[in-house]
This record gives sequence, C-alpha cells and structure tokens, in this order.
Amino acid sequence: MSQRDPFGSANDKYKRKLFVDTGMEFVEVKARIIEPYSTPSPQPQVKEIKIINAPSHFHQMGVSSYKAILNMLFKDKEAFRDYSMYVGWTHKFYDERGNIYFGVVESIKADPVFYHQGDPNIDQKGYKVELTMTLIKKDGYDATSVVQFQDLETTEGKDHWARTAIEDMANLGIVVVTELDGTPVLYFRPEDFITRAEFVTFLMRTKRLIERIIRE
Repeated sequence: MSQRDPFGSANDKYKRKLFVDTGMEFVEVKARIIEPYSTPSPQPQVKEIKIINAPSHFHQMGVSSYKAILNMLFKDKEAFRDYSMYVGWTHKFYDERGNIYFGVVESIKADPVFYHQGDPNIDQKGYKVELTMTLIKKDGYDATSVVQFQDLETTEGKDHWARTAIEDMANLGIVVVTELDGTPVLYFRPEDFITRAEFVTFLMRTKRLIERIIRE
C-alpha cells in the first residue's frame, strides 16, 4: 500500500522522495531534498549489501548496486530526531524519473543551519543532513533470475515436474542461487531429503517475503 494514497500502490511514480522502513511500513522522511543532489550512479565493485527485512537473495543475485548522495533539509530538531531513530533501517528512494531503489545509509553528516520561514526577519533553526546511500534498483531483483539449475531435467531430457515451482521460488529468494562467496549453485538436488535446518530457513525466508509484500 502506498504511504501517500490508501488506494495507491507501492510502485506509484513519485519523484525525488525518500521513505524509511519503521518496522511496520515505509513512511516518507519529513525533509526536503535540496541541492547539491547526486542521482543514483552504478557502482561496479560492492562486495555485499546488508539490508534489514529485504528479500533473502537481495545481495546474492549479482544485481547492480548504486550510490547516491542526498542532502536533506529538516525543518527542526524534532523532525531530524524522529528520522534518526530509523536511519539504519531499509530506505526506499524514488529518483527524478520515478525509478524505485532500495538501500541503506552508508554514512550521515548533520549540520545545524538557519533559514527563513515565512517572516524573513525570523531565522528558523533546521538541520542539513547529507546521506550517502548504497542502493539497489527495484527492477534488478524483481527480474527473473538468469541462474539455471542443471539438474532439473530427467534422464529422458524432459523437465522435472517441479521445475517451474523451483525456479519461481528461486526468483522470489526462497531458494538461494549463490554460495556466500558468490559462486553459483548449479545443482538443486530435487530428489534429496530436506533437513530440519533447511526447512526452518525456508520458513524464515517465506516470512520475510510476506512481511515485505505487506509493507509495500
């Protein structure tokens, strides 16, 4: 569900808007994006991105990562304090074209500033906050995985009866398609027995996926 329109969707085309996950939903950061502004640019070398409550395959699919620098103007100390409670949580950012990115704050720099609000003779104390963010484009992990398990065919050359379900679960992040070092998992072993540990892991990944869908 949209944070701005109860009848909207999570993919509505907002422009230059930043949201933060509060644990229950994404809420818009109560600050204005000011110049200088750096649009998300691709970063070819990023080892791992740890994001709270993201899909289980978020940093394992080989998707492109982006970096952006956002200067946010908070109107007062209270607005900045409310945001700082969640600064380490997952963020959702809509760029100037309405593209959606998810990511984390890599570094934060806050400076008190004075600006005119209404009456030019009265200075209002606010906070200028520079956020350096590491992001992943939403389309990058929504796209179908290019990884193909090599043991989803029978000896007669036909597809395994569960192939579609297995690949769908891999695309959703329920089934991991790479090792921790980034090496692709080539064999799903569809006829092997599942262990208790693997069963619990599947349940937890499913829980995280459901929570993300509900929040959006």
